[in-house]
Amino acid sequence: MPAMIISVAHRKGGIGKTSITLHLATALATKKGYKVAVLDTDSQQSAFKYREFESRNYNGQEPPYVVERVLPKHLFDEIRYLREKYDVIFIDVPRLTEDKDDSQLSTALTYCDGVLIPIVAGELEGLSSIEFVKLIQGIEKYKKEKDFSFIYYGFLNKKNQRKENATAVKFMKKLGVPMFQSSLSDVKVLSKPYTYESVMESKEGRVRFAPFFKEFLTKYELDHG
Repeated sequence: MPAMIISVAHRKGGIGKTSITLHLATALATKKGYKVAVLDTDSQQSAFKYREFESRNYNGQEPPYVVERVLPKHLFDEIRYLREKYDVIFIDVPRLTEDKDDSQLSTALTYCDGVLIPIVAGELEGLSSIEFVKLIQGIEKYKKEKDFSFIYYGFLNKKNQRKENATAVKFMKKLGVPMFQSSLSDVKVLSKPYTYESVMESKEGRVRFAPFFKEFLTKYELDHG
Protein backbone atom coordinates (compact mmCIF):
# COMPACT_ATOMS: atom_id res chain seq x y z
CA MET A 1 0.00 0.00 0.00
CA PRO A 2 1.49 3.40 -0.92
CA ALA A 3 2.49 5.82 1.81
CA MET A 4 0.12 8.39 3.17
CA ILE A 5 1.58 11.85 2.51
CA ILE A 6 0.98 14.49 5.17
CA SER A 7 2.10 18.06 5.74
CA VAL A 8 1.92 20.22 8.84
CA ALA A 9 1.53 23.57 7.13
CA HIS A 10 0.55 27.23 7.25
CA ARG A 11 1.54 30.35 5.35
CA LYS A 12 2.66 31.98 8.61
CA GLY A 13 6.18 31.30 9.87
CA GLY A 14 7.16 30.52 13.46
CA ILE A 15 4.00 28.58 14.11
CA GLY A 16 5.66 25.24 14.89
CA LYS A 17 5.22 23.24 11.69
CA THR A 18 8.70 21.66 11.71
CA SER A 19 8.69 20.78 15.41
CA ILE A 20 5.26 19.16 15.16
CA THR A 21 6.25 17.31 11.99
CA LEU A 22 9.23 15.76 13.77
CA HIS A 23 7.28 14.96 16.94
CA LEU A 24 4.69 13.12 14.86
CA ALA A 25 7.25 11.36 12.67
CA THR A 26 9.25 10.18 15.68
CA ALA A 27 6.17 8.92 17.49
CA LEU A 28 4.91 7.07 14.41
CA ALA A 29 8.29 5.40 13.90
CA THR A 30 9.16 4.55 17.51
CA LYS A 31 5.75 3.97 19.07
CA LYS A 32 3.74 2.55 16.17
CA GLY A 33 6.46 0.92 14.09
CA TYR A 34 5.65 2.75 10.88
CA LYS A 35 8.21 3.24 8.13
CA VAL A 36 8.46 7.03 8.01
CA ALA A 37 10.25 9.56 5.83
CA VAL A 38 10.43 13.34 6.25
CA LEU A 39 11.15 15.34 3.11
CA ASP A 40 12.51 18.74 4.07
CA THR A 41 11.78 21.17 1.24
CA ASP A 42 12.08 24.35 3.32
CA SER A 43 15.00 26.60 2.37
CA GLN A 44 16.10 26.79 6.02
CA GLN A 45 16.30 22.97 6.20
CA SER A 46 15.38 23.00 9.89
CA ALA A 47 14.20 19.38 10.01
CA PHE A 48 17.37 18.12 8.35
CA LYS A 49 19.54 20.23 10.66
CA TYR A 50 17.75 18.91 13.75
CA ARG A 51 18.49 15.37 12.61
CA GLU A 52 22.14 16.17 11.87
CA PHE A 53 22.56 17.76 15.30
CA GLU A 54 20.98 14.83 17.12
CA SER A 55 22.87 12.22 15.14
CA ARG A 56 26.15 13.52 16.56
CA ASN A 57 24.89 12.70 20.06
CA TYR A 58 23.81 9.16 19.21
CA ASN A 59 27.24 7.84 18.20
CA GLY A 60 26.30 6.22 14.93
CA GLN A 61 23.03 4.73 16.20
CA GLU A 62 20.64 3.96 13.36
CA PRO A 63 17.93 6.66 13.24
CA PRO A 64 14.32 5.42 13.47
CA TYR A 65 13.30 7.12 10.23
CA VAL A 66 14.65 9.06 7.28
CA VAL A 67 15.00 12.85 7.02
CA GLU A 68 16.01 14.02 3.55
CA ARG A 69 16.70 17.42 2.02
CA VAL A 70 14.70 17.82 -1.17
CA LEU A 71 14.51 20.76 -3.55
CA PRO A 72 10.86 21.62 -4.26
CA LYS A 73 11.44 21.08 -7.99
CA HIS A 74 12.52 17.48 -7.26
CA LEU A 75 9.64 16.66 -4.92
CA PHE A 76 7.49 14.86 -7.50
CA ASP A 77 10.28 12.43 -8.40
CA GLU A 78 11.17 11.83 -4.74
CA ILE A 79 7.58 10.98 -3.88
CA ARG A 80 7.25 8.69 -6.88
CA TYR A 81 10.43 6.89 -5.81
CA LEU A 82 9.66 6.66 -2.07
CA ARG A 83 5.91 6.17 -1.91
CA GLU A 84 6.01 2.37 -2.18
CA LYS A 85 8.85 2.12 0.35
CA TYR A 86 7.22 3.89 3.32
CA ASP A 87 3.99 3.93 5.29
CA VAL A 88 3.93 7.67 5.99
CA ILE A 89 5.78 10.52 4.28
CA PHE A 90 5.81 14.01 5.80
CA ILE A 91 6.57 17.00 3.61
CA ASP A 92 8.03 19.94 5.51
CA VAL A 93 6.77 22.46 2.99
CA PRO A 94 8.58 25.55 1.67
CA ARG A 95 7.98 28.71 3.64
CA LEU A 96 6.22 31.60 1.97
CA THR A 97 8.75 33.82 0.23
CA GLU A 98 8.87 37.58 0.59
CA ASP A 99 7.26 38.09 -2.80
CA LYS A 100 4.29 36.06 -1.54
CA ASP A 101 4.56 33.53 -4.33
CA ASP A 102 2.52 30.53 -3.21
CA SER A 103 3.44 28.31 -6.15
CA GLN A 104 5.98 26.08 -4.39
CA LEU A 105 3.81 25.82 -1.29
CA SER A 106 0.64 24.98 -3.21
CA THR A 107 2.42 22.44 -5.41
CA ALA A 108 3.87 20.64 -2.39
CA LEU A 109 0.48 20.56 -0.65
CA THR A 110 -1.20 19.16 -3.76
CA TYR A 111 0.99 16.07 -3.41
CA CYS A 112 -0.46 15.47 0.06
CA ASP A 113 -3.26 13.18 1.17
CA GLY A 114 -3.71 15.19 4.34
CA VAL A 115 -2.77 18.55 5.84
CA LEU A 116 -2.60 19.55 9.51
CA ILE A 117 -2.90 23.29 10.19
CA PRO A 118 -1.39 24.69 13.42
CA ILE A 119 -2.99 27.83 14.84
CA VAL A 120 -1.35 30.02 17.50
CA ALA A 121 -3.69 32.23 19.54
CA GLY A 122 -2.67 35.85 19.78
CA GLU A 123 -0.60 35.55 16.62
CA LEU A 124 -3.47 34.73 14.33
CA GLU A 125 -3.21 36.84 11.22
CA GLY A 126 -6.70 36.84 9.72
CA LEU A 127 -5.73 37.52 6.12
CA SER A 128 -2.93 34.95 6.16
CA SER A 129 -5.20 32.26 7.58
CA ILE A 130 -8.07 33.11 5.24
CA GLU A 131 -5.83 32.86 2.19
CA PHE A 132 -4.26 29.63 3.39
CA VAL A 133 -7.62 28.00 4.09
CA LYS A 134 -8.79 29.04 0.61
CA LEU A 135 -5.69 27.34 -0.79
CA ILE A 136 -6.38 24.14 1.16
CA GLN A 137 -10.06 24.09 0.24
CA GLY A 138 -9.13 24.62 -3.41
CA ILE A 139 -6.86 21.59 -3.22
CA GLU A 140 -9.65 19.61 -1.56
CA LYS A 141 -12.03 20.50 -4.40
CA TYR A 142 -9.47 19.54 -7.04
CA LYS A 143 -8.72 16.23 -5.32
CA LYS A 144 -12.39 15.32 -5.04
CA GLU A 145 -12.94 16.08 -8.71
CA LYS A 146 -10.14 13.63 -9.50
CA ASP A 147 -11.55 11.11 -6.99
CA PHE A 148 -8.49 11.37 -4.73
CA SER A 149 -8.84 11.34 -0.97
CA PHE A 150 -7.82 14.47 0.92
CA ILE A 151 -8.38 15.44 4.56
CA TYR A 152 -7.38 18.45 6.60
CA TYR A 153 -7.75 19.59 10.19
CA GLY A 154 -6.68 22.54 12.28
CA PHE A 155 -5.50 22.49 15.87
CA LEU A 156 -4.46 24.96 18.53
CA ASN A 157 -0.69 25.00 19.06
CA LYS A 158 1.31 26.64 21.89
CA LYS A 159 -1.84 26.86 23.99
CA ASN A 160 -1.56 28.90 27.19
CA GLN A 161 -3.85 30.99 29.35
CA ARG A 162 -4.66 33.53 26.65
CA LYS A 163 -8.31 34.36 26.23
CA GLU A 164 -7.67 34.43 22.48
CA ASN A 165 -7.56 30.61 22.35
CA ALA A 166 -11.32 30.25 21.95
CA THR A 167 -11.39 33.12 19.47
CA ALA A 168 -8.77 31.46 17.28
CA VAL A 169 -10.63 28.14 17.24
CA LYS A 170 -13.96 29.87 16.54
CA PHE A 171 -12.39 31.83 13.69
CA MET A 172 -11.05 28.69 12.00
CA LYS A 173 -14.36 26.89 12.36
CA LYS A 174 -16.07 29.90 10.75
CA LEU A 175 -13.71 29.45 7.80
CA GLY A 176 -14.93 25.86 7.52
CA VAL A 177 -11.87 24.16 9.02
CA PRO A 178 -12.60 21.04 11.09
CA MET A 179 -10.67 21.33 14.36
CA PHE A 180 -8.99 18.85 16.71
CA GLN A 181 -10.48 18.56 20.17
CA SER A 182 -6.99 18.25 21.63
CA SER A 183 -4.30 20.91 21.49
CA LEU A 184 -0.58 21.31 22.22
CA SER A 185 0.54 23.47 25.12
CA ASP A 186 3.21 26.14 25.14
CA VAL A 187 5.63 24.15 27.31
CA LYS A 188 9.36 23.46 27.15
CA VAL A 189 9.02 19.72 26.61
CA LEU A 190 7.28 20.32 23.27
CA SER A 191 9.44 23.21 22.11
CA LYS A 192 12.38 21.05 21.05
CA PRO A 193 11.80 18.32 18.47
CA TYR A 194 13.30 14.86 18.96
CA THR A 195 14.18 12.64 16.01
CA TYR A 196 15.52 9.53 17.79
CA GLU A 197 13.26 9.16 20.83
CA SER A 198 9.64 10.20 21.14
CA VAL A 199 8.74 13.06 23.44
CA MET A 200 6.39 10.51 25.06
CA GLU A 201 9.36 8.76 26.67
CA SER A 202 8.96 11.19 29.57
CA LYS A 203 5.92 11.41 31.83
CA GLU A 204 5.33 15.08 31.03
CA GLY A 205 5.75 14.35 27.33
CA ARG A 206 3.08 11.65 27.49
CA VAL A 207 0.68 13.95 29.32
CA ARG A 208 1.27 16.82 26.89
CA PHE A 209 1.51 14.95 23.59
CA ALA A 210 -0.25 11.56 23.85
CA PRO A 211 -3.88 12.84 23.58
CA PHE A 212 -2.97 14.88 20.50
CA PHE A 213 -1.10 11.96 18.95
CA LYS A 214 -4.02 9.61 19.60
CA GLU A 215 -6.43 12.00 17.90
CA PHE A 216 -3.99 12.43 15.01
CA LEU A 217 -3.88 8.64 14.50
CA THR A 218 -7.67 8.46 14.46
CA LYS A 219 -8.33 11.49 12.27
CA TYR A 220 -5.74 10.46 9.66
CA GLU A 221 -6.73 6.78 9.84
CA LEU A 222 -3.33 5.60 11.07
CA ASP A 223 -4.45 3.88 14.26
CA HIS A 224 -4.29 0.42 12.71
CA GLY A 225 -0.47 0.25 12.84
